[in-house]
Amino acid sequence: MQNHFSYPPAGNDKAVILLACGASDLCGQMQSFLQQNYHIIHTGQCADALRLVVSHAPDLILLSSQRDCDGISVCEQLQKNFLQKRPAALMLFGPDDDELIDQAFAAGVDDYVREPIHWKLLHYRINFLIQKRRAEIELSDFTSRLEQINRELKDFTYVVSHDLQEPLHLIRAFAERITRKSHSVLDEQGALYLQRIEKAASRMQGLIDGLLQYSRLTTQAREFIPVDLNSVISEVIADLEVRIDVKKARVRIADGLGTVEADPLQMRQLFQNLVSNALKYSSQGEPPFIEVFPLNLPQNIGRRTLCQVVVKDNGIGFDACFQEQIFGMFQRLHGRDDYNGTGIGLAICKKIVDRHGGTISARSAAGKGAEFIVVLPVRQIKRK
Repeated sequence: MQNHFSYPPAGNDKAVILLACGASDLCGQMQSFLQQNYHIIHTGQCADALRLVVSHAPDLILLSSQRDCDGISVCEQLQKNFLQKRPAALMLFGPDDDELIDQAFAAGVDDYVREPIHWKLLHYRINFLIQKRRAEIELSDFTSRLEQINRELKDFTYVVSHDLQEPLHLIRAFAERITRKSHSVLDEQGALYLQRIEKAASRMQGLIDGLLQYSRLTTQAREFIPVDLNSVISEVIADLEVRIDVKKARVRIADGLGTVEADPLQMRQLFQNLVSNALKYSSQGEPPFIEVFPLNLPQNIGRRTLCQVVVKDNGIGFDACFQEQIFGMFQRLHGRDDYNGTGIGLAICKKIVDRHGGTISARSAAGKGAEFIVVLPVRQIKRK
């Protein structure tokens, strides 16, 4: 039997099926049945199958275990040569071919049908395999793009940590040298310009440091281990002791915050950012009062147990319309002259929580303080 194939017409959205099931009458019947819904490429010579896969990129190849077409061997070659880009493979078996089924699956066959053919079931099975394979290829392409983005992010981190910081270090060093050695010869306007240079360089350094912290959340992430949140927050409060004393702040940490599987350094970074924000955005004339407490006992949501922790303050708060916006990169609700910062801290918090499969949200009103609610899974889903 000769090969019968052509390229799909331009704009044709039918799936393409390669029939490589030999020259049997049954294969001819399958071609007549399937061409109603699919674009069919039929070859009676299974030796041509690999060439046709390259030239036509079918969505599915239907193979036979007949003597004139060794479909198992063809599938082994597809698995070896095409890997993730191979079409879905469906094998046709006779009623007495039980011993070949395991061999076929080992060779990479996705599914099989047996004689006598149930035609409607054949159509459903083919459609399912095509959709499944397209989704797998799309996921593979998406994964490849993500890997490329991660490589570019690592390159960006290198550029920021080396190429951008070097000239900034020189600017700050020469500005400090002028301040130390030549300040007496500067007039008032020159001294003001120098002060502005130093402030701008310091702000730029803060932005670079923040970007590095943000990018390293994934590039330098650690394994998840059990982390006691009470211990983490106690360490954070100890680190911020000087700022707390200067602000005359009161901090109350409730017991029973819970233990979660997490990256311990990132948990510390998360709560340090939240407590630091509570100290920074305090009200004038009123000492900060910061509370950290569990919203309630760990809850079972679906198959997961979630731990919910609230960081609450009595600071200046913010308008409720900004409760989503504040977690974006470089988002600031107040001027630099009033409150210093880079606008990266809460973006870092969100990325940490996202990496742990949790959520972070905020509740506030202008002049009424703010609450940040962190929800984390107690156990992480194991990924291969």
